[in-house]
Formats: sequence, structure tokens, C-alpha cells
Amino acid sequence: MDPVPEERIDWTKYCALLVPAAMALVISGLLLYGWPALACILIVLASTWGTVIVWRRVGWRGRQLRLGPCLWMGLLLSLMLPASLLSMKHPDASWPIVPAAGVLLVIVSWFLSGLGSGRVHAVLATYLALVILFHPMLIPHNVLRFDHVLAGNLFNAQTIDTTLPRTTPWIFQRSQPDDAPAIDDPLPVGEQLGAYTSGRQRPDRAGVSLEMLLRDQMPPLEDLIIGGQPGPIGISSAIAVIMGGLLLLYRGLVDYRIPVLAVIAAYVALLVLPIPVVITDTSIQWHWLAFRPQHLGWPVAVTFVNYEMLASPLLFVIFFLATSPQLHPSSALATAIYAILVGALCAPAQLYGPVDVAPYIALLLACMITPTLDRLFPHRKAAA
Repeated sequence: MDPVPEERIDWTKYCALLVPAAMALVISGLLLYGWPALACILIVLASTWGTVIVWRRVGWRGRQLRLGPCLWMGLLLSLMLPASLLSMKHPDASWPIVPAAGVLLVIVSWFLSGLGSGRVHAVLATYLALVILFHPMLIPHNVLRFDHVLAGNLFNAQTIDTTLPRTTPWIFQRSQPDDAPAIDDPLPVGEQLGAYTSGRQRPDRAGVSLEMLLRDQMPPLEDLIIGGQPGPIGISSAIAVIMGGLLLLYRGLVDYRIPVLAVIAAYVALLVLPIPVVITDTSIQWHWLAFRPQHLGWPVAVTFVNYEMLASPLLFVIFFLATSPQLHPSSALATAIYAILVGALCAPAQLYGPVDVAPYIALLLACMITPTLDRLFPHRKAAA
């Protein structure tokens, strides 16, 4: 399927077709985080709507702002935020970030000359700006217990002991009568992975190996697939993101080459790139091709890559942001190169950088190369 030229897109109709795909992410967020997730989404949408009404009157750029596309981008941005921002108990009063996100999104869209005129996604630019300003507040720590989904109090959380192995999947955990309805994990999975693969982690014992990291410090992989670990509202459940992405593909709203090639490229790159296999107090042993050392092998290497793929927003970026019509090139060959580039950049970015932000940075870098790909591989119209 060749992409539709941007000037021929009916953006209002296009965004209306996209919304059902995002509903899987919205529902998973409501289940995992309860009413704060819904409140966060509604506040961002309301602030986006109000700012569009005002900003439409600001210059010729304002006249290019359209309510439907801006609300769609506001929905995406709200799904990238943690529901814990609305906690009134937070010492830094983080709740103003939620309405400010919608306002900033519209202003960024205005600076980008309205929707689709540039190669930088307004949601991407807005989120990265929020990360620069408020990154510590955007790190999620709380998730509802399985037996308190939807109706539990997210802000009444019990801190778990991260020094103990986490072997019981979230879906099978049951709270005691005196337990809090939510779990407070002071060390999110992405933070632990990033500290290890970048070589920043310092072991408590004589040393820590990749196998020990996966066995003793990581939660069951099912928790990342279903959504039992703290994360942004719409990105915590990998299965919800995949379902939404498959709906986009089924309805023909995105170019299938992008998610397929980007996922393959990221997976292969994560298998190949050097990572620490043993970290001690005095040294770090790095290895290309983590499956080659005999004490690791394919099972450990593949398990590690699965954690990397699911603990970051990589799948969300590939399905919901990288496939945006204004970002990817026009021709089929250029689109394929762009998709491979997105996946290949995501892997080193999250191995050696912050896992929760790296895929967004990788997409931003790939978008900068899109104009060059359009020039090198122009789209050829079919002969009449």
C-alpha cells in the first residue's frame, strides 16, 4: 500500500478512523490506573481544545490548526503520561503538568506551522520538551493490584521490596486485607535495564551478570505483556498497543512496512549490539552478540531482547507515531529504509540511554533524514 499524498488527506476523517485503535490503550490504562487515568486523558483533551480555540486567532499559522487532528494528538500525548501526575501528595505538585501538556502541544503545533507542514511530529516534540523540563516527575512508579483494577486507589500504594526476586506474575498476585490497593515500585523495569546496559549499575555483591539481572531483578515477562508494571497510561500493556496497531493495519490506516521492518530491525540490533554480560566493582565485560558466550546462549539473549522491546515505548512509537503520514517518506523504497532506520536507531538509543525516552529520540533523528530519502527516492506516480 503506497501512502496517500499528504495534501489529499482528509485529516478530520482520518483522525476519526484512528480513535478506535487508541481505545485499546485507553481501556488498558483505565484498568491499570483507575480514575486518575481517565482524568488525565480528559484534562489534556480539554486543555488542547481550549488552546486551539484561542490560538486559531494568532497569525496565519493559527488558521492552519484544526480541532480534530489536535484532539487526536492530545489523546496520544495523554496516553504517554503517567496517571500518578495527578497525585496531590506529590511533594513537587506535579498535577499542573497535565493541563500544561495540552497547551504546550497546541503551541508546538503552531510553531510547526500547523499540522503536517514539517517533518517533526508535534506530539513527539511536545513530549521531549516535557521530558527536558520534568523528567523525574514523568517516571511512573504506581500500578493497581490485579484484584483492585479499575476501582482501586492508585495513590494508596505499598512499596515493594526490589531486592527480592519477583517470580509471581501480577495477574496471579492477591493482596492481603491490610495491603494497599496499589503497588509502588521505586525501580521501574526500564530504569533497571538502562542502568545495566549502559554500564552505570554498580553491583551490591561481587558482581552481577546478565543472567542474574533477568532472573533476580526483572519481573515476570507476563507483567510487561499484560500490564502489571508501572508505566504511562497507554503504553504499560504491550498487548493493548499491539491490538491497537493491528487495528490500524487492518483498516489500512498505516503502511504495513513501517511496523514490520522497524520491529525486525530493532530486534536484530538488540541481539547484535554490545552489552555488559558481567559487571563487577572494578570492571565491565562487554560482548557483541550476547548469544555467543556459552554461559548465556540463545535463551538468555532472546529473553533479554524481549524485556528491552516490552519495557520501553518502542512498540507505541513504531505503531502510533512513526506511521504518521507527515513523517515517513512517499515512495515504497524510501519508506522501507525509513522503517529500518527507526528500528536500528531505537536499539542503541535505549541500550545506552534512558529506556523510557530513547525510542522518541530515535524517531526524531530518523525524521530528520526523511527529506533526504524523499529526494533520493522520489515517489513515482502511476502512468495513466
